[in-house]
Amino acid sequence: MLVAFITIFSLIFSHFALPILALNDTTKTWTFNTANDGNYTYDNTLVTVADSGARPVAGVNKITNPAFTTDNTSWSVAAVTGSSTPNGWVVVPGNSTYSTTDFLAMKYEAKCAATSNLTTGLTTPDSGSHTYSDSGTACTTTNSKDVVSVASGYPIANISQTNSITRCSTISVGGSAAHLISNNEWMTVARNAEAQAGNWSLGSVGSGYLFAGHNDNAPALAVVASTTDTGNNACAYTDAAGTNEAPALCPTNTANNTSGTAGNQKRVLTLSNGQYIWDISGNVWEWTNDTITEANQPDVDGQTGFAWREFNALTSYGTLSYDLVHPAGSAYDTTYGVGRIYHNSGSAASSVYAFLRGGIWDRASGAGAFTLLLSLTPGIMSSRIGFRCASDQI
Repeated sequence: MLVAFITIFSLIFSHFALPILALNDTTKTWTFNTANDGNYTYDNTLVTVADSGARPVAGVNKITNPAFTTDNTSWSVAAVTGSSTPNGWVVVPGNSTYSTTDFLAMKYEAKCAATSNLTTGLTTPDSGSHTYSDSGTACTTTNSKDVVSVASGYPIANISQTNSITRCSTISVGGSAAHLISNNEWMTVARNAEAQAGNWSLGSVGSGYLFAGHNDNAPALAVVASTTDTGNNACAYTDAAGTNEAPALCPTNTANNTSGTAGNQKRVLTLSNGQYIWDISGNVWEWTNDTITEANQPDVDGQTGFAWREFNALTSYGTLSYDLVHPAGSAYDTTYGVGRIYHNSGSAASSVYAFLRGGIWDRASGAGAFTLLLSLTPGIMSSRIGFRCASDQI
């Protein structure tokens, strides 16, 4: 239809010369140029007029439906693009450093819901830390339950990395099975968030601290999310009692080295595409789909054993690399709210450990979007450890 439109358009306006065949077979020609363009009504955003005649403006097409913005009920994103973002998921822009293209990630930490009501997260069985105890009642279809990404409900915990992998594989998203988020995908999210000025307390990248979520142990429990991503709701339930969905100020202090201070618990990070993701940098630990042996962990020259260390103190990365561990800013440490690493330096042991990311509600000095814990085996379960799923590329 567009080709036909342009063809007709060109015939009409190219010098505006059309032969008219009358009964006596004579011809009449009208000329449309700068000398007489005032005799014609035309759209100058579509038509350009010169002494030699009129012609379409190059590269411009104008087929519009002014009513579309108000009468679009019969249209859907899926019909136009072939894909849409499911409720509770966000599109994460890909990053060539991690060989990722755009993918979907859970907007919230994984929750459990009854199969009969997938929009409401459950709060029982409670592990005692306001986390859903998967070891109490497994979040499986056998138990008439499903893993979901919703604001309500307690984050699933008391689940191993192994079982988290299985739980994610039962979810269908974007037309295929989901999977436990990988370290490359986690770093894609974290690096994207790091590069957004609005995620830094003083409003520019590297200024103040990168918002580090619920990490001040007030309340001394995991907290549910809000359905509102902006304003004071971004600090939802981080008041000492854990009851206020929109604390009075969010945050209360924006200075560098205050990310773990009471009142500074902003839980929402914004991605470059304007989408919001919750609790990447706090609330509960989150399994990622990666493992590493002690011998292959990063090292710090002259130091041995498991310990919390700053990213910028690392002197080698074992089988990892700077980009697989570290924020982009080489000078960033815990004073910038990015977190730190717990690892075994100088070990030759073959014990296998899983990747845990993000931090926990009482890790004021260490929670952050890049925090990495490498001391727990894939089978460990804790009321403080949850997970998040992701999709294949979209």
